[in-house]
Amino acid sequence: MRQRVVVVVPEGGSLFEIATPLRVWGPDPTAEHWPPVDLVACGTGADRVDLAVPPLSLGGLTSLDDHADTADMIIVPTWPVDGRPVLASLVEHLRRAHARGCRIVGLCLGAFAVAEAGLLDGRTAVTHWGFADEFERRFPAVTLDRGSLYLDHGEVVTSAGSAAALDCCLHLVRSDHGADAAAAVARSLVTAPHRSGSQAQYAGVRPVHRVDGQLGEILGAATADIGAVRDVADLVARSGMSRRSLERHFRDRLGTTPRAWLTDQRVQAARGLLEGSDLSVEEVAEAAGFGSGQALRREFQLALRTAPTAYRRAFQPRPPRGGGQPPV
Repeated sequence: MRQRVVVVVPEGGSLFEIATPLRVWGPDPTAEHWPPVDLVACGTGADRVDLAVPPLSLGGLTSLDDHADTADMIIVPTWPVDGRPVLASLVEHLRRAHARGCRIVGLCLGAFAVAEAGLLDGRTAVTHWGFADEFERRFPAVTLDRGSLYLDHGEVVTSAGSAAALDCCLHLVRSDHGADAAAAVARSLVTAPHRSGSQAQYAGVRPVHRVDGQLGEILGAATADIGAVRDVADLVARSGMSRRSLERHFRDRLGTTPRAWLTDQRVQAARGLLEGSDLSVEEVAEAAGFGSGQALRREFQLALRTAPTAYRRAFQPRPPRGGGQPPV
């Protein structure tokens, strides 16, 4: 299903934050399983947009007026750090698009624009930690979550800063187009395909593919055969290290414990099976090495704040929202 994604490029915005959604949803002709998306970058009214990294500028952008009414998703990737008011025209576009079912996304300081439109009132939201106090002062009707990487309410989504915005974008690709599309984008970006939104903003866990040497080989083999790894003792036996040495390697190089890592790998394996197979929850639990459906449900709820069956319903590819393009 084709999806029309509109990225708002605000005057004075940060180049990095603006580039993130443009890179995630921009086409990569060399990658398989790339999500079918029509991507448009829109200015907020001026012909020329001056970015926050002089002397760079981005001009020739189409007007948001021409695309807001047909977008399936509108992303505000940032907002200037000088606290300038959100344009009334942007607020109106966001409100009108939201009312017809378009998903509205505020990445990093873009959450300020979404909140200004009133779309976060009575909800929980997240933004860059460095501007959390200002956000709470300006938007008392919004409950600010200072810990999460991103929060997805379905039709309204917010994220914390920079790297968390990338995590949020990959989450949305996965939600709309499936695990294969998200993995294709992640491989193109050379990053991990998933960090859950509930993970702390200062999380230090390193993806397996970024761990080199003996430990990387051990973890890669364990991940590929996760259903056969019974417990931490089995992981220790596979490593050829003492338990104390293995725990030290995990602590120093991954910022976690073998038990926590193993549980996370099981959850990720279960997610893929729930998305891409018709296996029952009990069968998924066995294949991912949980041993029982009860154990899967418990760990899935703790990691992703949802049940496996609810996840399967919510995270399978969905048709585009709003007034986007018909299927091709």
